[in-house]
Amino acid sequence: MNYSEEGIKILQYNVMKSRDVVMATLLRDPRIQEYDILALQEPWRNPFISTTHNPITHSFHLCFPNDSREAPARVCFFVNKRIDPNRWRFTEHTRDLCTLKIITNTPPTEAAIKFYIHNVYNPPRSSDHRTSCLPHLRTALSAYQEEEQIILGDFNLHHELWGGLTVRE
Repeated sequence: MNYSEEGIKILQYNVMKSRDVVMATLLRDPRIQEYDILALQEPWRNPFISTTHNPITHSFHLCFPNDSREAPARVCFFVNKRIDPNRWRFTEHTRDLCTLKIITNTPPTEAAIKFYIHNVYNPPRSSDHRTSCLPHLRTALSAYQEEEQIILGDFNLHHELWGGLTVRE
């Protein structure tokens, strides 16, 4: 796959911890195969082991941060197996921030291009024991500042102009 000509298709989606209603439906949709990267926020967490629902193991690698029952991971990536595993690397920064480094395939006369995709879940202000992940994101952005970067996720940052004074925090 030559990303410089064909591009890379990324789907970002908050599944709100719902396995059966949201996540299973999404991952079993045949159109999901059209995507190269799935960046999910608030994935359902298996109560027995540190992982999430993955009915697409035949076509996607799951990148799931280490977590615990007390502090479940709130971001994960699915990387399509069409992408050579030697051309990407998963890094977890926290349970709310992870990064995927992608190195593109390019013609022999061109240099490969690296870019980074940051998947973020920033808890809402109303959350108990809220810790913003934005300082960690700033650190990650600084670490890769010489490269192209994509930031996506659920930032839970609402402004009254987006819906009035009654917008939930």
